[in-house]
Amino acid sequence: MNKDFQLLFEYARIKFTSADSKIADYFLARKAVKNIEELALLIGVSTASITRFCKKIGLNNFKEFLFIYQQQLDQESPQESIKLNGLHNDYIDILQQFDKRFDKELVAKFSAVIGQHEVIHIFGSGYSALAGADFKFRFTRLGKFVEVVQDNDSMRMLSSILKPGALVILFSLKGKNAAMLNYAKDMKQKGITVLCITANEKSKLISTADMTLLTASLHGEESTGMISGQMPLLMAVDYIYSQYVHDNRDSIQNWVATEQIFVQ
Repeated sequence: MNKDFQLLFEYARIKFTSADSKIADYFLARKAVKNIEELALLIGVSTASITRFCKKIGLNNFKEFLFIYQQQLDQESPQESIKLNGLHNDYIDILQQFDKRFDKELVAKFSAVIGQHEVIHIFGSGYSALAGADFKFRFTRLGKFVEVVQDNDSMRMLSSILKPGALVILFSLKGKNAAMLNYAKDMKQKGITVLCITANEKSKLISTADMTLLTASLHGEESTGMISGQMPLLMAVDYIYSQYVHDNRDSIQNWVATEQIFVQ
């Protein structure tokens, strides 16, 4: 997967220490590839600092960084071509990730649960809230009442007043919202159905939710603006919506009526 390192470094620079800046400057100068021990000695930082640096820019480890860095060095002519090729490869990577994680049976179960509820509450902030707004647009046209709750205070208030049997869907790409996790636990104890869509297979939300649909993850592209951060969540919404329409086509009169507007 190719990335524009200059953009990744610049957007992460607010979190950089002096050691991080040294590492970034080395690679921005397009210098030769070194192993982690040689690089640490040459720059004057620790190997642990290099590992932390890689994680700050959205990668898992230095090995992954070197692989991608060498790819960019090999393709640098011209610069505009690199950006376009890199973006194309990133899209392919996201699609491949989604394909590996796609669970048709789980999507069908999501559809069935949604079919059992007329009112749906979406919890999500930032990019996740944008995906939630798309979910609202689609399912409102099918006769559902969908509420998108974006801030922690509103999530806390709503989770405290919802009654058993209500449906809440958590949209969290990174799955690291501690407040959302606490609200989810409280709601589960009250008998509220909690579904989750996330890219983080290690998220604690998964063990809390009744069902979790895993989508593709991003590794820093969303921070540069090259790829919309809500894209993996929107892919999941597409499949849920498609499944729901398939399951309920005969009874969706509102959907049929609104679709006529777009085909006339």
